[in-house]
Amino acid sequence: MLSPLSNILKLETKPVQKRSVEIRFSLEMSKEFCTLHLEEDLSISAESWCIECQTFLCLQCEKDHKRNRASKRHPIISIVEYKQLPALILESSNWCDSHDKKYDFFCHFHDTAGCVTCIKDQHKECRDLSPLEDVTKGIKSSATVEKVKNELQNLNDDVIKITSYLDSRLISLQKQKVQMVEEIQCTRKSVNNHLDKIEKRILDDLDTELFKIKSKLEKMLNELKSKKTKLDSLHNDFTKMMEFATDLQTYNALRQIAKITGEESSNIDNLKGKYELKDLHVKVEIVEALRSVEKNITAFGKIIVKTVPFNLQLKSLKELQINVLLPLKPKLISTLNISGVGQCKIHGCLILPQENFLFVDRSNKRILLFSQDGTFKRTVITFVDSPSDVCYIEDDIVAITFPEARLIHLVDTEKNRIKNTINIKGYGYGIESDGEKLFVRISNQDSFIVLDLEGNILRRIQIPGDCITRFTIIENNIICTNWDTSEILSYDMNGNLLWKYRHDEIRKPIGIAKDTSGNIYLSCQDSDKVVVLSSTDRSSFTFLSNSDGLNKPFSLHIDQQRSLLLVANEKDGKAFVYHIPK
Repeated sequence: MLSPLSNILKLETKPVQKRSVEIRFSLEMSKEFCTLHLEEDLSISAESWCIECQTFLCLQCEKDHKRNRASKRHPIISIVEYKQLPALILESSNWCDSHDKKYDFFCHFHDTAGCVTCIKDQHKECRDLSPLEDVTKGIKSSATVEKVKNELQNLNDDVIKITSYLDSRLISLQKQKVQMVEEIQCTRKSVNNHLDKIEKRILDDLDTELFKIKSKLEKMLNELKSKKTKLDSLHNDFTKMMEFATDLQTYNALRQIAKITGEESSNIDNLKGKYELKDLHVKVEIVEALRSVEKNITAFGKIIVKTVPFNLQLKSLKELQINVLLPLKPKLISTLNISGVGQCKIHGCLILPQENFLFVDRSNKRILLFSQDGTFKRTVITFVDSPSDVCYIEDDIVAITFPEARLIHLVDTEKNRIKNTINIKGYGYGIESDGEKLFVRISNQDSFIVLDLEGNILRRIQIPGDCITRFTIIENNIICTNWDTSEILSYDMNGNLLWKYRHDEIRKPIGIAKDTSGNIYLSCQDSDKVVVLSSTDRSSFTFLSNSDGLNKPFSLHIDQQRSLLLVANEKDGKAFVYHIPK
């Protein structure tokens, strides 16, 4: 679901073969001809270019194009503007080479675009197909564009900074030379004429060494100036792309730019350890004996070059990793009717390894067990206190929180009994486990606690927020929901805020779970949606909505091994099991 841009953008960046024969022929000429008339063996000068259809148009064809209902909204540019388009746009095709049809779907399995005929020829068995419009929709306003744009600017800034630094080093080097020459000549005046030869030798040594340094610096400077020219061109291409390119062309172009900027970023980073960027301090050491003795002197001194590690702060990344969160098409596996066992209030749910579904009924103080086909199996246990959340530990053991009672029960779901009880001295709501430890949200203490399975507190993490009750853990970071502010927040294990996210589609988020790719699934009560959020670039999309039966969804859980999502409405007794496309 979350794919690197370099894999996603396999949307055929090579030139079109069938529709582009005339176009490529025209590019070789000084004058372009109308593509539609060339198909009739007529050479009529083209006045414009349709970006969507990728065809040259004469004046009459342009008028017809604008009148046609199917093409009247297509963007059209003049031939002058067309000739200014960068190659990364012109080399990207919107049409299938094999069938001479426009691309209209994207196969996630093969990471490629295709036309309707391609489905029959190459994608008969592929289940994970999406409309191409859904894949490329909003690409120009996505975080991907901003990241590429920022990295281009960062690279440009870094080249300017290093160039300025090298210029200053050359000036400094010249000043150092002047100082050393003065020192050498001053010393020379105190000795007799027989030192002429060794004076010349030391001056030659100095010039030789400085020439070597200067040559290296100038060589690197020239290389950087060349990079600067290349980046300026690429930056100009980027601007043209944003103004004139189609979404698909932009999609393809971003792949090339990301690749180039990734390579250039790595090259810039590699410069840090280069000899040329070390702070050079060249000095001459005069032989002490030369100052007092004017005979038996074989050397005037020696040139010493001291280096200091490069310490400029650069902006660019070592490698530009851009991820695009693709909207997925959920597949409904089953619908569960929990209300068949009476009115309930579901605040927690769990997919057990035995492919059973467990639900926490807060209002009736019980946990309910359903089979894979949605059949009610039994009430596992009815408690004295009201339960809140549940998590799986191992075998048939689950952990359940009881906020008002300030305790956690470890329950054996097979034997229908409480195995152990842990007192936590706080209102424990959300709970997670890695099989060895329990992570619990204590809302009235503004903290998370980490316990072993015996109930010993191993760690306490202070994170404020009365309305933070549910969370998940991704790469040793705590990702939690605040249902009052409708924010998603990420903290490290020391309680430091890493980032927070808000979106109009995310209203009163409560339930939270993660898939194998680290994407975050959120049950949003006030918007009746399940929203998927990328934990890397913080882009999101709606996965499920009220049209899928969601009505105040409260809890959800993901079985990562089987790629199953279980989401339960709070009060109407409905729960749904979906397959998550990978």
